[in-house]
Amino acid sequence: MVSLEQLPHPDYLPYPNHYTAAFFENADEAMKAIEELEDYGYTDEDFNVFEGDKGIDAVDLEGSHHTLLENYMRKFIKFSDSAEWRFLNEADQEIRNGHVLICVPTPSDSEKEEVIDAFKRYGGYDIRYFTPLYIEEVV
Repeated sequence: MVSLEQLPHPDYLPYPNHYTAAFFENADEAMKAIEELEDYGYTDEDFNVFEGDKGIDAVDLEGSHHTLLENYMRKFIKFSDSAEWRFLNEADQEIRNGHVLICVPTPSDSEKEEVIDAFKRYGGYDIRYFTPLYIEEVV
């Protein structure tokens, strides 16, 4: 069994296009959802985990820890007060509170529903699906 620490922890959280994302109160809940999804055929590389100090640095609300382009994008997103900015703001706060953000690629509707169901079953909350044009908040 793989641990949460062994899964990909990206250095930067870009717009997660065609991904489904959820917050979990703790690593145990997140791992249960991940294990179920791996039973469905997802691999370790399919999961992007944002937690702890590394997660806060990846969200990087001000863009100060990344390239000039990434810094500019964060400032533009902040200025536009878009749904993406509200998501990034929430992600920063949730991770600072010790929670975990998991993002999984879901290019098809069936994969999206599969991931949403697993996330909900194990306590995932504020679940969102990202498209090129909008962010769908899943109830």
